[in-house]
Amino acid sequence: MVHNRRVAPTASYRIQLTPDFGFDDARSQLDTIRELGVSHLYLSPIAQAVPASSHGYDVVDHTTVRREFGGAAALDRLLDAAGDHAMGVIVDHVPNHVSVARAELNDVWWTMLRDGASSEAARWFDVDWDHGDGRVIIPRLAGPLYEVLSAGGLEVGTGDRGPELRYGPLRFPLALGTEGLPVRDAVVRQHYSLEWWRSSDRNVRRFFTIDDLVAVRVEQRDVAAVVDTIPRLLVGHEAFHGIRVDHIDGLADPGGYLAGLRDAIGDRLLFVEKILGPGERLPSSWPVDGTTGYEHITAVEHAFVDPRAERTLMELWTSWVDDVDVHQVDFHQVEIDARREVLGGGLAPDLDRVTRSVMDADGDADAATSARSVLVAMTLALDRYRTYLPDDPASRKVFAGCVAAARKLCPPTDVDSVVGVLDGVALTRWQQMTGPVMAKGAEDRAFYRYLPLASFCEVGGAPGHFSTSVAEFHRFQSAQQAHSPAGMVASTTHDTKRSQGVRARSLALAARAHEWVSIVRRWAAHHADLVDGIDPRLVILALQTVVTARPLTTERLTDYLVKSAREADLVTSWTEPVAIVEEALRALADTLVDEVMHASGELPDFASGIERHGATIDLALLGVQLTSPGFADLYQGSPQGLFSLVDPDNRRPPDWPRLRGLTDAVDTSDTASEVASGAVDRARTIMTRRILHLRARRPDAFGVGAGYAQIDVVGPGASDVLSFARSDESGPAIVVVTTRAVDQPLDAPAVMVSLPPGTWRSVLHDDAPLIVAGPTPLIELIGDVGLAILERTAP
Repeated sequence: MVHNRRVAPTASYRIQLTPDFGFDDARSQLDTIRELGVSHLYLSPIAQAVPASSHGYDVVDHTTVRREFGGAAALDRLLDAAGDHAMGVIVDHVPNHVSVARAELNDVWWTMLRDGASSEAARWFDVDWDHGDGRVIIPRLAGPLYEVLSAGGLEVGTGDRGPELRYGPLRFPLALGTEGLPVRDAVVRQHYSLEWWRSSDRNVRRFFTIDDLVAVRVEQRDVAAVVDTIPRLLVGHEAFHGIRVDHIDGLADPGGYLAGLRDAIGDRLLFVEKILGPGERLPSSWPVDGTTGYEHITAVEHAFVDPRAERTLMELWTSWVDDVDVHQVDFHQVEIDARREVLGGGLAPDLDRVTRSVMDADGDADAATSARSVLVAMTLALDRYRTYLPDDPASRKVFAGCVAAARKLCPPTDVDSVVGVLDGVALTRWQQMTGPVMAKGAEDRAFYRYLPLASFCEVGGAPGHFSTSVAEFHRFQSAQQAHSPAGMVASTTHDTKRSQGVRARSLALAARAHEWVSIVRRWAAHHADLVDGIDPRLVILALQTVVTARPLTTERLTDYLVKSAREADLVTSWTEPVAIVEEALRALADTLVDEVMHASGELPDFASGIERHGATIDLALLGVQLTSPGFADLYQGSPQGLFSLVDPDNRRPPDWPRLRGLTDAVDTSDTASEVASGAVDRARTIMTRRILHLRARRPDAFGVGAGYAQIDVVGPGASDVLSFARSDESGPAIVVVTTRAVDQPLDAPAVMVSLPPGTWRSVLHDDAPLIVAGPTPLIELIGDVGLAILERTAP
């Protein structure tokens, strides 16, 4: 069938493709997904990746549809089926990097290693050939080269790609004319230099600090054309509706790349994975429809949390971590310290390269040290991932602020010297470095160190800021409608550290902060021997996790705690794992899971209590997501409650048969009845279907031209009520009312919500009476559901 790719989206539905769940498997779920009212299927990366990859971001060939998923033929079948279901398909696209974990699988990388800097393939990769004496530094050896050679760890041979150098299972090409040389002679005559993985020397730009993921220079138009092969091929299919661009901040020229991709895909949807800083908006020149919606998660979590919980949770946090590190009570300081650490550690090669790019050819060591200090000061002063100079006007003010901050810490002459030459390639390199510094320093380090309420440490989050007012949330929503009305609105993604269900329970925990703190203190006193020697920050994290992420196994909780500890990089790490620390975390996990899953007492009772409260919060969060400016991105398994932790836990396959059963029953009841009976997943499913079909029926109330306005609320506790209207050209058409996650019910009869003109019916009830405009008691609107979604039936 011919499908209108300009149809207004109701929601996207993210599916994580894996070698065990390919295109045909996704096709088999279309009936279920479409029944919910979803308009767009959203696929994880589909290009050829490292064999057995469970996520697909380790692409080895951008020109080939992944064979493990069924290849191009199966993709065509999926697109055809999507079109038959009147659905569009959005594809996750990875232009920033390729995997070189197995060199023989990547044609361009193999060619560059074989033929060197003069090869055409060298244009693909950002290699500092001068720093490597004309060779690519490859840090893959288990020890220094001389030790590996002495032990006979390297050998030469001939494989399916010709002459090669072998190191265990790893294969590398041999340069022309070196095929017959002894190993020791051959090694030093290659266009690459094999080094110990612990060596700090690098000369290839990577994805963050991952040596196996090498950045691609899509600023070169011919390179971008090859990288964009699959999107260009897909435009021939009417069901192909758009692209999500992974890690846009890693590109040298994001705006230029996006302009080329826009030309290639026409008027289809184009989204960027972009974490926005405080007050930041996408550059106005970018031809995109919006972001993937991380900013919604932050805004809604901080609006829903009970602000009264901050002091209580901070008192517990402060008392527990003061003995470990007094600086851990100030998130800004935690983040600055962590970002400084990664600049001196994993990202030191990137900083060194930027430093070299601003140095005179005859610059001495002292000048290099000064330049490095200036660059560090500017980087740490940046309150976002990167700037987009020279073309983005908003970035100029931000950049000037970084320069001013550096002047306070470094000699002005040193700052002037660096800033005076920080343009062109040097400026680009600095901008490409600041994103990884923020990602590795803040999200992969500080977010695992600062845990008064761990769920605030979310992708794009702001854990240093506890709550926002309802008025601030409405300002955010209004700005989204004005500036990003076609963007995605996220709740759970493949990148979130906790799914929305876990975060909803965490909000319920905060609402009972006094009770929680008392339980934690008594539990810790009772288990003093168990927690002795374990970093108290990890104990707090473990306790919060075990009561918010049920059901859990010891294995799942252990894996999560070990990963969290390694990311924090305080008592164990990825490069220096400490067995005794990680064994203690397993013992802690085993005890906690046994208590919370199989025993009775304060901790499991508390977990049960916040699960009940969390279920209503989760329902309210879902309702707000589905009606906010933009359109909701639902993660696989939704609208069942999702209780996953950071990847790879969040890539566990969903229960598709159960979801099918839930969608089959959506017409047999209403949301309110299912909430009353405790059938929360049925309630979520019914609500999702009703709101998405409402969006399809009334697109003008939700689309680019729609309106958003706060609705007035008066009475005791009014500041804890979130209420807004979505409008079409005839005025308010949809009303949403809910409350913050507070423990005690509001004085609901005395709280009045001013409904806009018209007659209103509940979307969540089948037999509720119509409501007329004017002041209406909150309790009549939200009832036991804790949420009202109203549709205007008459002007």
